[in-house]
Amino acid sequence: MSMNLARETYSTERPYFEAGTDIRVTSAVKPASAALKAHAPVLLTAEGKAAPVTSADLTKLTGLYGITADSVDAADDDAVILLTGEYFADSLALEDGVTADDLETAFRNIGIFLK
Repeated sequence: MSMNLARETYSTERPYFEAGTDIRVTSAVKPASAALKAHAPVLLTAEGKAAPVTSADLTKLTGLYGITADSVDAADDDAVILLTGEYFADSLALEDGVTADDLETAFRNIGIFLK
């Protein structure tokens, strides 16, 4: 019988993705339209499902909903969506052709602030 004697370090610090705690973080759970990456900006489809923001969506960002808290493996799985808060822009999981600058104003309008 062997024991793991390796030193482990635990922390209560917030992950690098969250930029601040001055704004209360609010979340909601929505079904995913497909597999989603962690920290990906999402829109809501007509069916009420979370879908990643693509470059084609940049012309109509009225449906921007939030940012995924974690990855989702398949369509119809529950996705936790962050609806408010402060986050580091360089930590977002963006689709090809989408930049944090493209999303900054739309996010600010729904209570998400990028730093």
